[in-house]
Amino acid sequence: MDAFFVLLLVFIIVCWSCYRRKLSKAAYGIAGLDLFLRIVAFLSTIKGIPGLTTFLAKWPNDLLSVADKYTDGLVYLLIGWAFIILMIYFLFLTLSTFFKK
Repeated sequence: MDAFFVLLLVFIIVCWSCYRRKLSKAAYGIAGLDLFLRIVAFLSTIKGIPGLTTFLAKWPNDLLSVADKYTDGLVYLLIGWAFIILMIYFLFLTLSTFFKK
């Protein structure tokens, strides 16, 4: 169920960026969502708070693990390459912003 919620968020981010006609908004949104999922995965590994650990353990680790759960074969390969290209574009946007200032 939580992976479905993540897919819904990705769909909303993509639709919003298509509405705004800015690829950078999609790159920032999807990278932010992926970073959030990675932080949740890290917090779920901390054994000090058992209630938090069990609550966060059911969330996926990252966006590619969600794609792996629901797709396979060629579709997963295409989604994976699209994700990698989007992350390279996000890295380019971040570095260009960093070096402008």
